[in-house]
Amino acid sequence: MAALTLTAATWSACSNDDEPTAAEQPAQSRTYTVTTTLSPRNGGTRSTMTDNGDGSISAEWKVGDKIWVSYFSGADPKETTAEVIAVSDGNDGKDKGTATIRVTLTAPNNYGNIYFGYPYSYYAKTKNPNTDQTGTLADINANFAAIEASGVMYVSDSDVTLSIGSIQPQMCIWKFTFTNGTSNITSDITKLVIDLPDPDPNSHKTYTVSPSSQSPIYVAMYGSGFSTPKSISITAKTSTGVYRKVAASVTLAAGKTYTTTGLALTSPAVENAVAGDIGSVIGADGNIYPNANIATTFGTTARAMIAYVGSASDCAHGLALQLNSSPAEGNWADAKSYAEGLTAVSGGTWRLPSKADWQNMFLACAKSGDASSASDKMEPIAGFKEKIIATGTTWQTSKYYWSSTKVSESSTNAWDVSVNLVGSPSSAKFYEGNTTTLYHYVLGCLAF
Repeated sequence: MAALTLTAATWSACSNDDEPTAAEQPAQSRTYTVTTTLSPRNGGTRSTMTDNGDGSISAEWKVGDKIWVSYFSGADPKETTAEVIAVSDGNDGKDKGTATIRVTLTAPNNYGNIYFGYPYSYYAKTKNPNTDQTGTLADINANFAAIEASGVMYVSDSDVTLSIGSIQPQMCIWKFTFTNGTSNITSDITKLVIDLPDPDPNSHKTYTVSPSSQSPIYVAMYGSGFSTPKSISITAKTSTGVYRKVAASVTLAAGKTYTTTGLALTSPAVENAVAGDIGSVIGADGNIYPNANIATTFGTTARAMIAYVGSASDCAHGLALQLNSSPAEGNWADAKSYAEGLTAVSGGTWRLPSKADWQNMFLACAKSGDASSASDKMEPIAGFKEKIIATGTTWQTSKYYWSSTKVSESSTNAWDVSVNLVGSPSSAKFYEGNTTTLYHYVLGCLAF
């Protein structure tokens, strides 16, 4: 079984996140046609990409390549297109692979910034690397493997001189092949989703790739923000089912290529859940997905969030809390009927959470085993609040939710729980004095 390992190869790494800024304006409005060069960084060139078979990818410019250009004219940003008109063979005094480009600038600002980006479709935002990839190297080269350079425009009455820095890559490329543990299934994959979660929504990246009989599968990813290891989940779909892989840590860098060969994917069925799946969702198909959006991508609907994986005596493997942005209200008997009558999910059984279930689901992020020794007031550990809120479930703050546990066998009162995920710290507290005829909120619990 192959482990999830990364082998770095060549493609120089750096990033340039500068934005165009306005600068001194020229006295007259003129149009200039400028010829300049884009020099490769550390020998890396581009346009056509080739997999060298040794973990590295080489590239070169070709005459006719289109390059996105952004600059300022007065206070207004302008966009235009540059074209590669020659590529150095190294015998003309220039570095081999240096592209000579031609661009027309209208009323450029003296001492203003100018930016170049390739591929054009990426910088013109006609293609989205998070949703539009097809898994081929040609597609990445044409649309996603972003490189850019910036410089300064020096404008006179008759000419514009550009001072341009070297090209900097913005993405990394990851090459995959997959197995189901025994056979290569790479060319059978029709949907591949790679999720790199992060507490900061701006840093959370998900890449959806739609291959067509493609092997290997290449994926372009942003390299910035991953200098420290982060978790990753991979979900793949073939005609025979859904597969997945979860890894604890991955480090990525812009300008690098990575190769993972023969990565063994396993069934995402809920019975295979592990503690690391707490916060993931269970789809109507009984499979585990990183979040509700990814469940939708695979044609199903998220039904519950995994909140506990352990060995509690009254559940075989784990518990998941129903996802419902508008929880129902009812008396205790209605609540039990509602929870037990929820639409079936393969591999699980719906029920009204018991008092022990509520304890396990709120505290399981902190420990395994049952939570019978927990105090009445429960404070979920850091992260649980964010996990449940991220699913879209709306909690009725300072309201009561039914448990299935009566205060005693003969009692007409049942335990309920008041949940507060708005305050800091978030907490939940049990109350035993409520008669079963009162109306409280209800969320089902999926035991699996």
